Amino acid sequence: VRFKGPAAQKVFVVAHAEEPNPENKDSWAGREVLRSIFALTNQNTAPPVTTDTESIWQFVRLDDKTVKARLRIASYLNAQTDTLYFDAKNRAVSFADYDLFMKRV
Repeated sequence: VRFKGPAAQKVFVVAHAEEPNPENKDSWAGREVLRSIFALTNQNTAPPVTTDTESIWQFVRLDDKTVKARLRIASYLNAQTDTLYFDAKNRAVSFADYDLFMKRV
């Protein structure tokens, strides 16, 4: 991604997985781990900002036209930029939870 001005961002998929539910064919869960790097592209010597996030999804089909989903975004500290990284012991330091309802129109 290029921004107007001297900045750029790159996003990498670090890992992904799914967890199908064999007991309920109308349910699916999956996750994706992303690393984002935001850096200045001019002569500034500031180090890039690196963030690690995990998106955890769960989808449940309620009927032929409705799907309910839950999204949890977990944020992690990064060893390159966060002095408390080792104190966090590779655990998420913040969560954001969202409930979504999708209806076919």
